[in-house]
Amino acid sequence: MAGVLDGLKFLSQSFRNGATVGAVWPSSRGLCEAMVRPVVGGAGGPLRVLEVGAGVGPVTAELTQRLLPGDHLDVVELNVAFCETLHQRFDGAHPVAPIIHNEDILKFDVGLRYHHIVSGLPLANFPSELSEKIYARFFELLEPGGTLIMFHHILGREVLRMFGPPKDRKRARQLMELEERLAPLVVGSRNVLFNMPPARVLVRRRPNTPEDTAAPVRPKPN
Repeated sequence: MAGVLDGLKFLSQSFRNGATVGAVWPSSRGLCEAMVRPVVGGAGGPLRVLEVGAGVGPVTAELTQRLLPGDHLDVVELNVAFCETLHQRFDGAHPVAPIIHNEDILKFDVGLRYHHIVSGLPLANFPSELSEKIYARFFELLEPGGTLIMFHHILGREVLRMFGPPKDRKRARQLMELEERLAPLVVGSRNVLFNMPPARVLVRRRPNTPEDTAAPVRPKPN
């Protein structure tokens, strides 16, 4: 029953806040598992993980099951109603209880750098300038060699680019060009067809130097 109620809340917020809620139903279990699969530890001690755009918390739930005592999980969610649900679901309820932040990711900084960032932000809905700033902020928040895990809806951007209104076509084209420049950072991908709609998970690795990261994020010179 809780899953249905979460889904209805997600549907309600998608109609009210279509620009910042990128789907009409929470991510499927298969998509959530694909999103957290790259979250693995190393020899450097406890993991630091940041989730951005958690919605009602389906990926958060998978992360709390995957992380170990001593690991650290920050969750940044801009939507107030979603944050209320996240607090109800996760406050003190797990060995690794997430710290929920109702905040804009561009303003978020608790002085940590993360081994993994898991993002559910619907960049296809955002202006291209904002998407560039978000990508740049992600790489600033990652440790060298850390991973950025994101997903997008298969064919969604292509459909917008070809058949959407002119403003949407331009935005989709600019986002695809930006992500083409980031293609050298991709170290893994996985399609999840049993999701509404079907999705593709991409894993990017932050290079070891800030200079290596900044270059592909900057727009190409005219």
